[in-house]
Amino acid sequence: MQASAIMALRRDGPLSQAMLGRAIGMEPANVHGLVARLRKQRLVRAAPHPTDQRAVCITLTAAGERHASAIAHISAASAEATLQPLSPDERVVFLALLRRIASGIS
Repeated sequence: MQASAIMALRRDGPLSQAMLGRAIGMEPANVHGLVARLRKQRLVRAAPHPTDQRAVCITLTAAGERHASAIAHISAASAEATLQPLSPDERVVFLALLRRIASGIS
C-alpha cells in the first residue's frame, strides 16, 4: 500500500488523506497509519490543506520522488519480464483483456 500511495501522489500531485485513500482503495480508518509510516520514512509531508481547514494535504518529499522513480523503474522492468514470452500482438490482446477485467472491479 505504501508503494501505491507514493505512486498515486506522484501521478495526482498533492492529495488530502481522504482523496489518497480513495485513489488507492484503502479504508479511511487505515490511511492515517499509512501516512504516518510514510512520514516517519520522510517520503511524504503533511500540511494543512490550503482550502479546507479540516483536511491535511499530503505531498511527496524529494526522497519520496526518488522512491517513486525507483518504484516506476522496477515496475516497468517487472512488466517487461512478465510480458516477454508474448508476441507484440499477444501483448496487445492480453493488456486489453486485463483493462477490461480491471474496469469491472471497483
